[in-house]
Formats: sequence, C-alpha cells, structure tokens
Amino acid sequence: MHYRVTHVTKYSYSSPVPLSHNQMRLHARSLEYQRVRTPVFEILPEPAFRRSWIDVFGNCTDFFSIEQSHREMIVRAETEVERVVPQVGAVPTLGWEAIRDSLREPRCLEDRQAKRFTFSSRYAKRMEEAAAYAKPSFSSQRTVIEAARELTRRIFEEFEYAPQATQISTPTLEVLQGRRGVCQDFAHLQIACLRSMGLAARYVSGYLLTHAPPGKEKLIGSDASHAWVSVYAGNGCWVDFDPTNNVMPQEEHITLGWGRDFADVSPIQGVLIGGGNTVLTVSVDVRPISAEVP
Repeated sequence: MHYRVTHVTKYSYSSPVPLSHNQMRLHARSLEYQRVRTPVFEILPEPAFRRSWIDVFGNCTDFFSIEQSHREMIVRAETEVERVVPQVGAVPTLGWEAIRDSLREPRCLEDRQAKRFTFSSRYAKRMEEAAAYAKPSFSSQRTVIEAARELTRRIFEEFEYAPQATQISTPTLEVLQGRRGVCQDFAHLQIACLRSMGLAARYVSGYLLTHAPPGKEKLIGSDASHAWVSVYAGNGCWVDFDPTNNVMPQEEHITLGWGRDFADVSPIQGVLIGGGNTVLTVSVDVRPISAEVP
C-alpha cells in the first residue's frame, strides 16, 4: 500500500512568544517493510536555525528555533510511504523464559541492544501489579509470540477505549486499575507487563489508516497518531502487536519511530518564553495513493 501522510500541528498562544526551541520526530522510519520519501516540512514562522540528526534509537530527529515574536506556530509535515506486510514466517519460536534468561546475561550484540528495553522508563515502569496481570498469558514453555498475542487480546477485551479518561501523565498503574484509556495507555501498559516479566518491549509511534463509515466520505484530517508495541523475540527479531485493535500491525500501520515510551518519540516538544495559555490543535490525514515511493 502507498500512502500520503499529512500531519499538521498548530500552537496558538494568548500572549506573544519571542523565542521557542523545538524538537520534532515526524520523519517515518525506513524499514525492510516500509519505504519512505523524505518528508516536506513547512514551519511558520520561519525558523532562524534548524538541524537534523539520528537519535540513539535510530529515529530521525529535527531541531528548530524560532527567534521572532509570534502568537501562533504551525508545523506541517507531508510524506509518502510504501508499506508492505511484514514477513513473520522466520520469527524465532523460543520459549519466553529462554528469551528472558538471554536478556539477563546477553551474549550477543542483538541481545545487548534489546536489553535496554527491559528497564523501567518514565511511562512504562516495571511493577508487581503488571507482572501479576501478565502471568496468566505466560505459561511455562510458551513462545513469546503466543504469550504476547494472548496478552494483546486480553487488554483489548478487558479495557475500555475512553478518550477522556486519561492524560499522557496518567500512571500505568491507574490505567491498570481503572481498565480505561487510549492507545498510548494500552501500549504503555503492555510494555510494563512485558518488562515486568523480564522481556524487552519498545513503544512504537505511528499512524493507522482509518475508514469512513459505510456510505460516507472520509473526512480530511480525521486520522490520528497511533501507538503500539514491539516485543523482542530473540535473535535480533522484533514483532509488533497493537493492543488497541487486537491485531499484529500490517500494511495499514505506518511506523514513525520507536523508543522506551512516548517520551522518546513525542512528535513535537519544546520550550518557549512567554506564550501565556496554549491551545494545541493536531490534524492527521492518511490517504492511499497509486504512485510508488522512489
């Protein structure tokens, strides 16, 4: 599938902002199953300075500084992506205990790189409550894929999708106890469960193609950023799971970046002087197109 993704972020301020420094991660990752055309960025007001680099997790990261007084900042990113179904036929079938043990004392580069995703992070902490919730899915000798798939299903069936129930700062334990949240919450919860079982799990940020109701046209900008989970299956292999929709992401999921949790892949974050009250508006549009990505 070929897509054109348009992501528009608008900040409106109640008082002037003379200076702001901003960091963004809005460049979709180039992967074996995802080809990406370099995005076109439009930033208003025009930045006085901008630079790009690849962060420690392999995400393309941009910094820009606006050094003129403004009451509004708009960032528009447009890119084209070709997405194919990930090949999972060669996924290792190791028992989850074997993978857990290999991460405790990693002996190869792939295990050492995965180990950094076993520790607690800001939004996905290891805790006894998460391990207790996960344990029914992790019977002895079960493969990590089987266990993670069942855990995905349980979160989907046992938690309510409730957009107004949480904020990004809502602790994972509160989500676990309240059984309500959104995609970010469910991703953080599943990561916390996997890490609490001694496994490596990372947070994946991206987009999901949505479909209009029957007989109606899809509204421009009606899509949204999405989040899911990737679990380490051994031998350098990572496999994705989407607990919000109870699926293994395929061609309708577009990967933007990954990290330990949302804090590592926030689309835009920054600091500013002044501004007063801020109103944030985000519009995302994912459209299938026919042209191939070069």
